[in-house]
This record gives sequence, structure tokens and C-alpha cells, in this order.
Amino acid sequence: MNLPELLAPAGDRASFNAALKQGADAIYIGIGRFNMRRSQDGCLHFNQIPALVEAAHRQHAKLYVTLNTIVYQEELPELERTIACLKTAGVDAVIACDWAVIQRAKAAGIPVHISTQMSASNVDAVRFLASQGAERVVLARECSLEDIAVIAKEGGVPIEVFAHGAQCVATSGRCFLSQMAYGCSSSRGQCLQPCRRRYHIQEVSDGSERGADAAFEIGPSFILSAKDLCTLDLLPELVAAGVASLKIEGRARNPEYVANVIKAYRMALDAIAAGTYDEACRAACRKLVEAVYHRPFAEGLLRGRPGQEQFTTSDANLATEKKLYLGVIRNYYARHQVAEVLVHEGVLKPGTRVAIHGPKTGVVDFVVDALRQDDASPEAVARGAWATFVVPERVRPGDKVYFVVPAVPTPLR
Repeated sequence: MNLPELLAPAGDRASFNAALKQGADAIYIGIGRFNMRRSQDGCLHFNQIPALVEAAHRQHAKLYVTLNTIVYQEELPELERTIACLKTAGVDAVIACDWAVIQRAKAAGIPVHISTQMSASNVDAVRFLASQGAERVVLARECSLEDIAVIAKEGGVPIEVFAHGAQCVATSGRCFLSQMAYGCSSSRGQCLQPCRRRYHIQEVSDGSERGADAAFEIGPSFILSAKDLCTLDLLPELVAAGVASLKIEGRARNPEYVANVIKAYRMALDAIAAGTYDEACRAACRKLVEAVYHRPFAEGLLRGRPGQEQFTTSDANLATEKKLYLGVIRNYYARHQVAEVLVHEGVLKPGTRVAIHGPKTGVVDFVVDALRQDDASPEAVARGAWATFVVPERVRPGDKVYFVVPAVPTPLR
């Protein structure tokens, strides 16, 4: 069985390393002004790309860079410099929707993946894009499973689809609401997501000119806020459809989101390959994705057009777990796999579950077995004190340490 590539998002170095550690086959990042998460990105820079490429390749993974905004005439020189930088760094592909990016990346010899912003939703569109040099096409999110299977078979180029994460209410993400309301264009990576708010929609006219009996009215509700996508229940069907890559959305999410979601989908794909993707495995995978940030889950448009069912009824974060700041790693003793923590908040005790985050560490999540202070074994360590404990993986001085505790879902706003 040919498994699809598991493609992870990374908005910073910690998420990048978390994705690699959990088994991502490829990672996509955004750099500079030409990416659709420009307003959330900013932690990764051009001078880091060669090291990121090297780190990914060392783990037999690939690195893609999103250049998927529209590009204005005066920006062409900067685009040229950007593509030259990516070529020198050896990135494995760029993800693009503007023909200037496609043309210039192709001329530079960088593989081009067509962004979902192109709204490719049929075989003819995919074939045309392939004829123009596309080496992969990310299909429109409006495609059903049946559409995907036909296009994957007949399109003549590898197909990528979104498998998990937030969904835009607009066709393939081409929304103008943020631009109209705030002058911040989604096509330029500046979306402020006004769709996530509650609205009361009322028709100005009474509809009498169309023979309607009553005026049109909805709300107040989250009529523009789509549920998050989760394909764990239909993953075998996506694999059978012949897709080349499963994309996880979430470059604006934190490292534990990336770690949990990639771990879940890696587990699921490997189980599908082994023929062991049963209900117990599916439940374990779902528990992982439910632990981190998410809105209510749905299957998007993969099974057709669900209408009102695709929209959420609240803006609550339904994560079953949350992290609380504990302190910082001061030292790591590699020979004994022991870390020293300085407690800044709360009380650390044996049996406590913690998560350690760091740019090079990624995410290390485990339960503290025992505490030591020189020859003593304290039962608790409070604010201002230090302690050492065994860690399962290497961590680094400066890494942040968090308590991991059950969460009661609370509204975001």
C-alpha cells in the first residue's frame, strides 16, 4: 500500500521540530510577505531556511515554502530575490497561486505545488496546471471524496488535500470580508478572521418582489464560522482515493497542537498500512486531536454539501487539556538524562505531567517520576526553588516548562 505523505504545518522552530519528532514526511512553512499566514508568522526567517532544510532532510523529510499570496507589480524584484534564496537553500518545493511565482520558481528549477487558492476542482483544471509545470496540485476544499478519487486517477499529477484543521467559509479561502471590514486582505496573508464572530443577518427588503411570505433573517449565530476539519473517520477512504499528500492546517497553532495532530495522523496512517486501524486505534487518535485547540469537528465537504451543519454554534475552544506555565530549564545533564528546572509558578510534585517546549527541543510531554535537590528527594518544589528530574529526551537550557492539566472548554471571546 502506498501511503500518502503526511504534511505538517510549522509557524516556528519549536513546531518544526515537534512535527519532525512525531513522524511528519514533510513540513510547510511561510517566510516573508508572500505567504497566507503573514499576520501570524514571523518566527522564521530567511537565514534559517538552510538549517531547516538540512534538519528535514536529515530525518528523510521534505521542506516546502508557501509563496501563496497574490503579488503586485512593484514586488517582483523582491519575489525574484526570495526565489533565489529558496533555490540556494535547497527547498523541496514552493506552494504558489500567483502565475508570477509559478513562472519564476519553475525557471529557477524549484518544484511548484499549486495552492488550494487556485480552486482546482476538476480533472481539466488539474491537467492544465500540470501542463504549465505544476508537480503537485492542492485541490479546492470543496471537492468531495468522489471528486478526489477521479482527479487523482486522471489528473496526471500528484494530488494533495487538506485532512485536518480550521476551515475558511469562503471558496478555497478566497475571502474578502476582512478586506471590506478592516482593509486587511486575506489574499495578502492579513486576514483578521471576522467570520469567527457572531452575526445577526437580516434582509433589508421584505422579499415581496420575489413573492416571499416573510423577510429573511438569521441569528444571532456563527453563520460564517465553519467547523474544524477532522478526517480520522474517513482516512481509509482518502488513502484509497489515491491522494499523494495529506495536509494538516495550523501554521498559526502552537507546538503541542502540531505534535498531537501529527502524532495522531501518523499513528492512523501506519495502522491503515498494517491493517490494524480499528475502533480502538481510531479512538486513541481522536483523543490526541481532541486534547489540543479545536472547534467542533466535521468532515468538511468531503461527503458532499452539508449546508448549515458545516457551521459551528459557538466560538469555544473544546480542547480537553491546557498548559500552565511552570518555569524554565536551567541545565541538562546528558550523561544521566536529567534536567534542572527553576520553578516560577505553581508547585511541582512527583507524578505531575509536564510539557517542555523549545525551539530545538520541540515538545517533550511526560510525567515527572521523582524530584531531587542534591541528596534530598523533596515531595514538592514551589516558586523560586529548583529541582532535577529524569527526562525521556534531550532538552535544553532556556526551554519553557508547563503543567499539563485537564481543561474545561471556555469561550475564546
